[in-house]
Amino acid sequence: MKVGIIGLGRVGSSTAFALLMKGFAREMVLIDVDKKRAEGDALDLIHGTPFTRRANIYAGEYEDLKGSDVIIVAAGVPQKPGETRLQLLGRNARVMEEIARNVSKYSPESIVIVVTNPVDVLTYFFLKESKMDPRKVFGSGTVLDTARLRTLIAQHCGFSPKSVHVYVIGEHGDSEVPVWSGAMIGGIPLKNMCEICNRCDANILKEFAEKTKRAAYEIIERKGATHYAIALAVSDIVETIFFDEKRVLTLSVYLENYLGVEDVCISVPVTLGKSGVERILEIELDEEELEAFRNSANILKSAINEITANDYGDQNERG
Repeated sequence: MKVGIIGLGRVGSSTAFALLMKGFAREMVLIDVDKKRAEGDALDLIHGTPFTRRANIYAGEYEDLKGSDVIIVAAGVPQKPGETRLQLLGRNARVMEEIARNVSKYSPESIVIVVTNPVDVLTYFFLKESKMDPRKVFGSGTVLDTARLRTLIAQHCGFSPKSVHVYVIGEHGDSEVPVWSGAMIGGIPLKNMCEICNRCDANILKEFAEKTKRAAYEIIERKGATHYAIALAVSDIVETIFFDEKRVLTLSVYLENYLGVEDVCISVPVTLGKSGVERILEIELDEEELEAFRNSANILKSAINEITANDYGDQNERG
């Protein structure tokens, strides 16, 4: 499997390391505006290959992406302490459009995973600029948010996170929506489990949701960036593609008509395989969840419209 990684900040380099440890990426091309950084990462990683499966890892240019099975886009300016993901939009939108033009030129058949934040909006801009197959262009979405929520529930209730089944949908950010109506532990609805347990107060689910939403902010405040967990999440997405596992993941995909939501990239459960997104699953939501999901979509569409309007304004000023 050939994987291209664009952007070798902490997320991009951590993802390269996670992929090397997984062992199925036999060729990795690393691209960064700072060529020395990419060369340094390539050297550092390839020196570790005696301890992993053999892999060809090198710094390259966009033309070296030709023939890539998967391209991971992690380029962009980092999130500052206290800055929301949507505030990153103006600084990263134009970067994403330039990357989209180059990827579509040199490797138009690749599956593209956008990781740069705000991931939903930037996935939308990448897709529109590249004009690539929407089944092959998607964002990492709320895969990590879902993992965070499952971990919090598992730690509190004393189960493995793998036995906790709950989705976070919507924006990868402040308006994300936990789907409590479908949450289960070991096949038992979470609400039933809470009745059996009878040791949690009524606000515990709101607490879980808020901690999930605030997780990135807390990590950024303490160490400046989040990168280990998202790198593992992205490597898991790539593994799902490589083995054609057809797993259900909450990826940020383009929606044409989904529960009243259209023309936006936003996270919902999808089936993922070697050809990309194979099915978009329309799940049942209660009234509160549906309203929250539609509100999340409207927030993202407003951000898209705002940056689009600003772009037009810039063009008019340039004459």
